[in-house]
Amino acid sequence: MTTNPATRPFWVVVGSGIDVRGIDVLGQIFDFSGIEKSEKSIKKTWQEFRDALSKGDFSFDDIASAKKNTFLRVYDDLFNKNAGIEYNTVLISEIEKYCVGRGTILGEDENPDFERFIPKTEFIKEDNRFSPSGIEWLYLAIGKEAAIHECAQAECRVKQNDRFGFCHFQFAADSTALKVVDLTIADEMTYKALNDGLETYGQEQAKKSIKKSKVLGFIPRNNVNVEEFKKLFTKWGVYTYSKLLSEQIFEPLDEKDNKSLMYAPFQTMAQYYISLGYAGIIYGSTVSKTGKNIVSLMREICASLAAVSTVHFSRCSRSLKISSAISS
Repeated sequence: MTTNPATRPFWVVVGSGIDVRGIDVLGQIFDFSGIEKSEKSIKKTWQEFRDALSKGDFSFDDIASAKKNTFLRVYDDLFNKNAGIEYNTVLISEIEKYCVGRGTILGEDENPDFERFIPKTEFIKEDNRFSPSGIEWLYLAIGKEAAIHECAQAECRVKQNDRFGFCHFQFAADSTALKVVDLTIADEMTYKALNDGLETYGQEQAKKSIKKSKVLGFIPRNNVNVEEFKKLFTKWGVYTYSKLLSEQIFEPLDEKDNKSLMYAPFQTMAQYYISLGYAGIIYGSTVSKTGKNIVSLMREICASLAAVSTVHFSRCSRSLKISSAISS
């Protein structure tokens, strides 16, 4: 679109992030030609965020310092301060209809009980995606029954003839009001589709502005519903950030990679969500196309997940074809 000289964009890319600016509306014709630049800028700030953590500029649990970094500062502005939170927040009551469970590879003579599937500090020797070593957060597969079994087996890297144990969990009645952030909301969308939504809106507003100016004989001031536009752009920002985070989760790690460094940005995001009162994160599985995972972010949530009494195990009849990505 061609930029009207009297037009100033409501949201502009500044340096390595997105900045919210006051709107100066003179018959406002929007120009979203730079939206792809915004997308690239967000990706750039993510790498800077990771680099800052690796250099020790701040620790994963120092959220006050982390929010001074461009990536989290802008994300917090969109997600928290501008109500973007509504787009990828779900309550336990909305997901309790799904099956949840956890699997493990068993020893030949092992007869597991429920305790075998509860994380314990002494056995957590390595960093997980959202939690450092020693942290007893519960990682579960979530979805339809068949999907969670396949997802759990893929996450455990089962091989043919492995003995595999699986334990179902269910959400307790007193957990239904707890909120969870869903990072998979934009997984089925492309960046182009997200950007096109803004471009289409801009074109529609341009047509309305031109039509109104022809009727009135002049370009009216304050011709834009600022709140509507702000809400639309906030939604774009939250979806774009969620897609980026989800994509980064899927970024393969080499066996030689330092998990502590590679997982630090996700662990920081987990601490950020905790600071906002979130109880868990839903994220895509890097090794299963059919399932998703959910991780609890507080010890109390583990306590509020009541285990179903049945624990079952089976001999795997085939090896699952999974990607080489390392997953939590």
